[in-house]
Amino acid sequence: MTRNKPPFHKLAAAAAAGTLLAAALGACKDRPDARMSDADIDDMPRQSENLAAALDDTGITAQVKGRLESDARTQAADIAVETNNGVVTLEGTAPSTAARDAAEELARMVPEVRGVDNRIDAPHPADGMADSAEAAAREAGESIDDAWITTKVKSALLADPQTQGLKIDVDTEQGVVSLSGEIDSATEHRQAVDVARGIEGVRKVDDTALVVARR
Repeated sequence: MTRNKPPFHKLAAAAAAGTLLAAALGACKDRPDARMSDADIDDMPRQSENLAAALDDTGITAQVKGRLESDARTQAADIAVETNNGVVTLEGTAPSTAARDAAEELARMVPEVRGVDNRIDAPHPADGMADSAEAAAREAGESIDDAWITTKVKSALLADPQTQGLKIDVDTEQGVVSLSGEIDSATEHRQAVDVARGIEGVRKVDDTALVVARR
């Protein structure tokens, strides 16, 4: 007939009691005149329980650490583990809330664990969403500004007496205006650049593609 093995904490308690009893007997042997008081004898079970609990906590901590290190969900996390009377405290950082939750799940899977205090810091998904939304809004704003600048530059070139009849293409990206095309003189070239520079929001004018035709 197969017998069930006793739980670890009972084995630890028995071992602790044996250790304390051996220590007491050793003390009596070394000092023949020494006698254990009734209080000392009564206190031995409590001391055994305390020692067994400490041994249990050490074993729990080792098991939790092993699970965290071997599970792919928590391998990238930096987590410290402490156990006190069967209650596991997790502290540190995790790359995501999913990793943080997985660490708690793994700790609770250890049979002797009575509770888990999860103090792991992890970024909230909303933080990443907010950053993405802000970047998208900023990009959209830049596109609107660029389109507005392009329209204003084209209108100004058409309104200027020296450039109104010229075929000049205008493009804007992040406030940088690019002028391209073929014109008749260096004077028209300078005037087109000056007109573009005079528009609000223009950071720079790129005139490398605006060339003077050879006659």
